[in-house]
Amino acid sequence: MKKTVLTLALALTLGAASAQNDLGINMTSPAAGSTVGPGVAFDFDVTITNVGTQAVTTNDTVVYFPLLNGSLLYTSQGGQQVPIAFSITGTTMNTSDTESRSISFGGLSINNGTAQNVDFCGGVLAFGPNWNNVNESDTTNNTSCQSIMYDPNGGTVGLAENVIFSEGSLTVLDGSYSDGSTFYVNVYNMNSPVAKVSFIDLTGRVVYSQSFQTQGKEVRAEISLNDMPEGILLAVLEVDGKQINAKKIVVE
Repeated sequence: MKKTVLTLALALTLGAASAQNDLGINMTSPAAGSTVGPGVAFDFDVTITNVGTQAVTTNDTVVYFPLLNGSLLYTSQGGQQVPIAFSITGTTMNTSDTESRSISFGGLSINNGTAQNVDFCGGVLAFGPNWNNVNESDTTNNTSCQSIMYDPNGGTVGLAENVIFSEGSLTVLDGSYSDGSTFYVNVYNMNSPVAKVSFIDLTGRVVYSQSFQTQGKEVRAEISLNDMPEGILLAVLEVDGKQINAKKIVVE
């Protein structure tokens, strides 16, 4: 009996050690050959699949984002240019589970852009207790791309909005943004005394975190990015120990 128990325990240990982290993304819109431009509305439709054996739990966060020719898209918030990224939290994704999302854009504008073919992609990554400091077994499926046409003569409408998140019954508005050297914390309608901001690199390592006191149901602060590694970071807002938002920023 003891031998059977030990053998079973060993099998479970080996099974846990061989769990593979692997998320894939499939972008179905904009479709290949379609046209985008200023004032030309389109949908950013993606399906994210857990193709590995390591589950995404409710404590993990999945971040998905559009890319244009390999670079992040930006929108205007408070007169600043903010990278566009979206998060999925509080969701369990076991092996082969999928999550589909659709984001509507009012248009796309490339500064000084001319009529051209561009690569429009959807990207995905995850971080959290089960995904920090690990390498995915396959990173080639972290993006899904289509070749589309950019028409600069479409109009003037673009995506320019804050994202509203729910904190219990109270609406929390996160208008935080980065200019590449400073991260401006702007959180409104807070019902908690403290908000925490953490910066996480693409390996899942927390490079910096700081907590701020709420004043008049608002949190306003500035965080210097000068001592942080250059490149892409995730700025994660936490309230009462829960992740409210994750924004992809670029440190210059």
